[in-house]
Amino acid sequence: MIFLVCALLALGAGTASAQPTPAASSTTALPLYLSLSPNINDFMRFASGGPDSNWYIGFNNAWIVKLPAAPMGDYTRAYIGAKIGRAKTRPNANKPWLREIIDGKVYMAISQSPSFASEQSYFLAAASDIPAEPDPQTFVEGVGEAQWFWSEVPISAVSFTRANYLIIWSPTKYFVRASSSPILAAASAEDSGASPETRAWNNHSITGVPPRNGAAALETPLNTIYPALAIKLISPNDDEISVADFSLSRVGRNAIAQFAVGGDDVIEAWVETSRDQLDWQRLSKLRREPPYLFTLSPEKIAPGNFLRGAAMDSSGNVGHSETFAIPYAPR
Repeated sequence: MIFLVCALLALGAGTASAQPTPAASSTTALPLYLSLSPNINDFMRFASGGPDSNWYIGFNNAWIVKLPAAPMGDYTRAYIGAKIGRAKTRPNANKPWLREIIDGKVYMAISQSPSFASEQSYFLAAASDIPAEPDPQTFVEGVGEAQWFWSEVPISAVSFTRANYLIIWSPTKYFVRASSSPILAAASAEDSGASPETRAWNNHSITGVPPRNGAAALETPLNTIYPALAIKLISPNDDEISVADFSLSRVGRNAIAQFAVGGDDVIEAWVETSRDQLDWQRLSKLRREPPYLFTLSPEKIAPGNFLRGAAMDSSGNVGHSETFAIPYAPR
């Protein structure tokens, strides 16, 4: 059974309704999720702890789901996403008592058949942003529960008349086993209701790219466990994210950036940097809950550059703080 989770909530109203209340001064339209589970929070297996059951995202290991046609509606944004955790670490070559993330990338694709062209593929996450797997013998930075990662796609990539196939894999050649790769979350099919049709598969024959031939893509059926892959559709809304009170304080060789975030359903916050205030790049790791404090190493706070805080809600609305200029050190 395929499940659709959708809620449109009028601010100030006490119950969910099919349409926003016209009399409300502002409305919040919650994202609509399409997945193999009735609740995307129920994808709890493998990626946060316990046995991983070899559910790694790899150069040679892809996971595929078949979702139904999306319901017709007025949408402003579309995303594909996955719940991922347990990025792997290894001893630092120069400081073996420290562990570092095994670098790599995760991609997803969406298609209306089980064949996936390069133009249907989208970068999803870097290993450095995925929660790390703990080590019982030593400290590992960034350990945490598996998280959802989303990549925006054109609305035209999602079909409203045909089935939508999603696939997740990695082009990183080192990701060939569970001991070196991030782990994909999963949910029990028993919790999702019985379905006579197979809706999920594992493909262990890829080599860094998704299957181009649909006949060979659906390799191993999955009928008891479903992969945590989903589509997210965003309806028109007037939600706003405010980011304020950005400050930077020196603590030894490092600096601490701090700011406040206002808004509903904030899912990520980060620090950005720019040399010209036109081209901005993320500087820090993602932080998913307050307080929004970030430790920045010396190489990230070069004098003459600019910094600002940023945050995003579940509907993809982004807010930014005022720009902070990193002062030059006095001569």
